[in-house]
Amino acid sequence: MITTTLDQLIEDRPEDSAPVVLDEQAKREVRRACLSGVCVPGYIVPFGSREMPVARGWGSGGLQVTLAIGGPDDSVKVIDQGDEEGVNAVNLRRLIAGTLRCRTTADTLDASIVQSRHRVPEDKLDADDILVLQVPQSEPLRKVEKSVYECKRRHAEADYAKMWVGLYEGLAQNGVISGGAGYPVMVQDRYLMAPSPIPRWDIPRLDDSDHLTLLSHGRDKKIYAVPPHTKVEPLTFTDVPFEVEYTAGSRCGLCGSDDTFLVETAAGDYLCSDVQWCLKVRAGMADQDHRDRSPLHLLPDPSRRVLATAGTKRRSWTAPPAGVTAPGEEWSIKVSDLGKTYRGYRGSSEVVAAAAVSFDVAPGEALGIIGESGSGKSTVMRCLIGDELEATGAVFLGSVDEGRTNVLDLDPAERRALRIGTLSVVYQDPAAGLDLGISAGGNVADRLTAAGWRSYHAIRDRAAELLERVEVPLERMDDVVGQFSGGMRQRVQIAKALATDPQVLLLDEPTTGLDASVAAGVLDLLRELLAEREIAVVVVSHDFSVIDALTDRALVMRHGRVVETGLTDQLFADPHHPYTQRLVAAAKH
Repeated sequence: MITTTLDQLIEDRPEDSAPVVLDEQAKREVRRACLSGVCVPGYIVPFGSREMPVARGWGSGGLQVTLAIGGPDDSVKVIDQGDEEGVNAVNLRRLIAGTLRCRTTADTLDASIVQSRHRVPEDKLDADDILVLQVPQSEPLRKVEKSVYECKRRHAEADYAKMWVGLYEGLAQNGVISGGAGYPVMVQDRYLMAPSPIPRWDIPRLDDSDHLTLLSHGRDKKIYAVPPHTKVEPLTFTDVPFEVEYTAGSRCGLCGSDDTFLVETAAGDYLCSDVQWCLKVRAGMADQDHRDRSPLHLLPDPSRRVLATAGTKRRSWTAPPAGVTAPGEEWSIKVSDLGKTYRGYRGSSEVVAAAAVSFDVAPGEALGIIGESGSGKSTVMRCLIGDELEATGAVFLGSVDEGRTNVLDLDPAERRALRIGTLSVVYQDPAAGLDLGISAGGNVADRLTAAGWRSYHAIRDRAAELLERVEVPLERMDDVVGQFSGGMRQRVQIAKALATDPQVLLLDEPTTGLDASVAAGVLDLLRELLAEREIAVVVVSHDFSVIDALTDRALVMRHGRVVETGLTDQLFADPHHPYTQRLVAAAKH
C-alpha cells in the first residue's frame, strides 16, 4: 500500500513535474523554524505544516526539513539504523529524490544533506554538510515532567534539576549512568536537548562540530538546531565521568574495527552500525583520522564507577549554619499587614481570606498560627510560600537583600528560587512535597540539584546524613517513596526541606492525617531538629496540641484576622478571646 502511494507520488508524472508533497507555504514555515533554531541553539521552535503522506515511524519531521531546505543541486543520503538499504531508508530516499529532483548517494562524503534517524555517520561531516535527525520525542523533559506548561516553564527558567535526579537514581541503583539513546545534553550552557535517538557514542560528535545539525519532530511540529562550533555537553556529575556504550574486547566481525559504534547480532558477535563505513574499511578507503575522532577516551572504566551502596555508612550530624537576620534587626522573617482578597463569583461579594496579618520570627524561634478551617491560616501560608499571588502587604526575609526587599513584589520565578535555599515547606500531604515515584535519596537529591549541587558523592552523603537524622533506615534510602508509610514519607519530606539549610521553615499541618502514635513521633523529631537549628519556623495547624508542642509564640486567626497573640503556653493556660477559649477547651478534651 505504501509503495503504491509512493509510485503515484513520484513516478506517474511527466519528467518536468515534481510531486507536491510539501507546499511552498509549509516549506517557508519549516525554513523559518530552522533559522530560529540556528539563532537560539537548542531552543525548541514550533512550526506549521500539514501531515506528511508517510506512515508513522518513517521520520516525517526529518522529511519535512529535508524537503524544505533541499533542492535539485543537493545530494541526499538517507540512512536508518545505520543502513541505506532498509525499507524506511529506501522509500524515503525515493520520495525525496522524486520531489526535489536531486541526486541521492550512499557515500557520506558525497552528500550535502544527510537525513538520519539513529546515527551520526562515521565519516566526518564538514561545513558544507547538513545533518537532519528525525526525532521521535521533541520534549526532553517529558520523562520527568508530564505537564506541558511545567516543561515550558522549566525551559524558560533553565530549571533542569530533575534531569540530574534521574541521573542520580541510575547511579544509585546501577553504579553507572546507563541511559542509552536520547541522552540529555546542554547546548551553549543554556537549553536542554535530547538528540534522540542517536546513541551516547555520537554525542561528542555534536560538540564544536563543523556541520549544522537540524532535529525535527513531525507529529509535534517542533524543530531545534545545533549550529556549527556550538558547545554541546552531556549532563553528568562532576565526579562521575560521562561514558559511551562499549563492550570490552568487541570488534566488527566483518572489518575488525574497534573504534566505531557496534551493534550486537543475534549470534552474539558485533558489526559496525554504519554499514557504508564498514564497506569502506574493508575496501581500504576509510579515513585514517577516524580513530582520533572516536570517543575512545570516554569508554567505560570500571575503576571510575561508583558503588551502589556508597554514602550509606553512618555519619555524624553536621551542625547547620547560624540563622541570618536583617542588619540591626532580630528577625529572619517579617510579615506586615499581609492581606488576600478573592474576587466574588458571578457578582457575589469579595471574600477577605486574610487581612492585616503581621508578625516576625527570629532565628531559633517558632511561631504558631492556629485557627479552624476557613480562618485564613492556610491562606497566609500560601502567600508566604508563593502559591498565592496578588497578596497585599509586605513579607521581608533577612537573607534576601538584607531584609529590604518585599518578596511579594518578586516575579514568580524569583519566588520559586527562594524555595530552594532560603525558605522550605513541609506540607500536610507528603505527596505535595515529594515525588513518590523516586527514592528517598532521590527526593533529597531533587532539592540539592536544584540548589546547584553537581557532585554525586556529595549529594549521596548529604542525603544519607539527613535521612539518618530523621530516622529513615539507610537500607531504605534507595527504595521508592511511594512504598513508604505516611509517617515515613513525612520524615523524608522533612529531610528534603532541611537539605539546603533554609533560613525559614514553614510547617503546614505537619501531623494531620497521621495516626496518633506516628504523629507523636513526628512531633518529637521536629522538636529535636528545631532545637538544634538557628532557623525561623512558622507552624500552621488547627490543632492546639501541635502548636503547644512546637512553638514559642502563637497567633489565633478567625475570619481572616488575628484575634489574639501571645506566648503559646500563656495562650493555652489563660486564653482571653472567646474564640481562643473554645479552641483551648477543644484541645484539652
